[in-house]
This record gives sequence, C-alpha cells and structure tokens, in this order.
Amino acid sequence: MLSATWQYSVRALVHLAVARGKMPILASHIADAEGIPLPFLSKILHSLKIAGVVTATRGQKGGYVMSRDPASLTLLEIARLTDHVDFGEQCLLGYKFCSSHTNCVMHRDWEGIKKDIHHFLETMTIDKLAQDFARGNLDIDGMLHFRQPPLRPPYEVTDTESEEMPYRR
Repeated sequence: MLSATWQYSVRALVHLAVARGKMPILASHIADAEGIPLPFLSKILHSLKIAGVVTATRGQKGGYVMSRDPASLTLLEIARLTDHVDFGEQCLLGYKFCSSHTNCVMHRDWEGIKKDIHHFLETMTIDKLAQDFARGNLDIDGMLHFRQPPLRPPYEVTDTESEEMPYRR
C-alpha cells in the first residue's frame, strides 16, 4: 500500500531515533543494519535532509542525525514527504472523482478502513516506534533474511500426457 521508499524511510528514521544523542551514523551502517540498498538509502536520506528531517555532516566523524524531534514526526508526514500523496484521499480504484456523493463500488467499504489507517499513520510517531524497537530487542537480521517456504498446492501436479499418471479431477 505504501511504497518501498516510505518503508525504508521509516526504518532509517527509527534507526536514527534509537541512536539519537549519540554520534552521527553513516548511511552505510544504516543500510547494513536495516537491509536497505545503499544507493537507494542515500537518495532517501538526501530527500529527508532537504525536507529538514535529518542533518548530514561530512568528515571523519560525519554521518546522519535526526534534526526533527522524533515525537513530532508521524508516519503520515513521512508518507507525504516520500510518496507525495495525502494518504487516504485517493480512490482505491484510481478514479479522479470519488466521494460520498459520486463514488466507486468500493467507496463505502473502503471509507471506514481508510479512516482507521489514516488515524494510525497520523498518530504513530517515529519516537513510539524507536521506543518499541529499543525495548523489544528485535531480531532485525532474522526478519530481513527469513524466507517463507513456497506455498505448495493442495493437489498433486502431474504430467497429463504421461501414461503413468492418468488425469484426475
């Protein structure tokens, strides 16, 4: 629903919020710790720097730090910065005009869900996520590298041209 840019931005900002008050953090360190491709993260951090969310310093002790208070930075604001949309305002089916007066077939069902998601994004802050992260001792490496086994069909797939296994319904 939200872009990879948004997801990576949130992960990087939580990482910076956890380290707030310490030394600046290199983009390469964030990329390694969060499993984000460094070129992509560099573009994201540059955009966040232009928006005034992070500050970058060069040199031997350089890196990135949060310049905004993580308690005032919501997930909705990050969505607006990264995806340039006001989440929830657009039609789920992509129509330009979809409101309570002129609506698509999904409008009524989507409206309540949209309000809940909007409320969550509007009230959840980077600080809350950073506190949960710091308390939870999350296994980020495990979350990044866990692969769900492929789903197996509930039926046996056979070669229909083979004489050995006749076609079954």
